[in-house]
Amino acid sequence: MTPLFNHRALLLSAGALALGITLSPATWAAGTSCEKTYTIGFSHPVGESQFAIALKKKVQAAGVKNGCVKVLLDNTHQSNLESQRATLESWVTRRVDAIVVLPVEATALDGLRIQAQKKGMKWLTYAGATPGSDGSVGFDNAQSGDLVAKDALAWVKGRYPQGNITAAVTTLTPLKGFAGRWDQPLKQFKAAGLPVVSQQDCATQACGMQIAEDALRQHPNLRVFIGINDDAALGALRAFKNAGIKPDDVYIAGQDGTVEGLEAVKQGGAYRASAAILLDDLSQSIIDNSLAAITGKGRTNYETAVELGTLRNPTRLDALIAQYKD
Repeated sequence: MTPLFNHRALLLSAGALALGITLSPATWAAGTSCEKTYTIGFSHPVGESQFAIALKKKVQAAGVKNGCVKVLLDNTHQSNLESQRATLESWVTRRVDAIVVLPVEATALDGLRIQAQKKGMKWLTYAGATPGSDGSVGFDNAQSGDLVAKDALAWVKGRYPQGNITAAVTTLTPLKGFAGRWDQPLKQFKAAGLPVVSQQDCATQACGMQIAEDALRQHPNLRVFIGINDDAALGALRAFKNAGIKPDDVYIAGQDGTVEGLEAVKQGGAYRASAAILLDDLSQSIIDNSLAAITGKGRTNYETAVELGTLRNPTRLDALIAQYKD
């Protein structure tokens, strides 16, 4: 299997490009005469999330920039397996060159993967490698969960040295590849003696707000809320505001690093951190790894970095926000 690369490889790539060295088919630029235009389909099951919306735009832009790539996007929402399957089946029928997919249920799509591969198509998985795939693009979800868990516990130690508070963590159990985002906080909070009073699937602002409201009614000492993504955490932020709880008394963190989540961090107050994925790097890897799988040249597995956006480093926080301004 091709080794899994991480973001440090970009430093080498940048240096090589500066010297005019061609590293892989991914360096093809717009305006290049194309012997063939490759079609790549990208399927994300939570299409309503702010991160997925931004990422799809970036992937399309990366395809246009390449000049020899046409990007197809699906319209799956709320992890609807039948919707995702219908789109993937249409792409297999069209014989697109590559599919990059975050499966709602991996085993449910195995037959379709095999069918696509028998037709000569490449099947790559998003958010981590899976058995039988031709490559992967992703990010370290365990690192993401670890970053927010450690930051939350450091805050709790300073703000509530005597304890006597509780926490909530949202999950998205159908997407097992993301488990690190909730496993790490749950594990670390338990070890630190911070009780988790709510653990529910949620990836939208609406359910994040509802979960926080319900938890606050049952547990008035709820002061820590970790969202699987920024959407869920932003919903919780609204619930704490509506409840009139002082921002200084609350720790809320999201994951993904959406522009809305990072802007909430920048404003100060209860929304203290977001574990941010480097969006440009991730979108480019979807194109690059697909081309590598199609042509047999270059890396087919890659892991984008995750870093914690906080007010402790306002310059870097601004840089993370800026990646959405293109």
